Amino acid sequence: YNFHPGSHVGQGEDQGIAQIIEVLNTSIPKNCTVPVLLETMAGKGTEIGRNFNQLSRIIEGVERQDLIGVCLDTCHISDGGYDLLEDLDMVLEEFDKSIGLDRLKALHLNDSKNPIGAGKDRHARLGEGTLGLEPFKRIVNHPYLKTLPMCLETPQEDESGYAKEIALLRSFEK
Repeated sequence: YNFHPGSHVGQGEDQGIAQIIEVLNTSIPKNCTVPVLLETMAGKGTEIGRNFNQLSRIIEGVERQDLIGVCLDTCHISDGGYDLLEDLDMVLEEFDKSIGLDRLKALHLNDSKNPIGAGKDRHARLGEGTLGLEPFKRIVNHPYLKTLPMCLETPQEDESGYAKEIALLRSFEK
């Protein structure tokens, strides 16, 4: 189960994080076996999850540590200020220090219409945004990332666009 953590809507980051933790702790059934993934966010408005530290704070408070993980959204983290274009390894190092790579369970692949750090969350087709194709070439060949589930979240006119992007991603594999 993958979801956007939410927003603090003016109550402040600490209160927003506390409420997200409370909701997770009261809504994940004791017999649940389905992984619960927090998605990285772009940071628009009062959105929670715009940086790895915020996600780490949520994760620390969740009782069901065996289920909680993260889905890394490429547009969101770029818009949130992480430089996938120039330094994927540094981004993953920071993720590992803040959260732990063992918590990274899936990726949403999409380019961004915005420059790094814009905080806007505007998805673009692969190679048609500010990220270009290089980060995706590195992602599909990265020793850790290439084994994770990846989902396209790019805007398309019809399903044939997804087939083209999947073929493009597969052409990058070494």
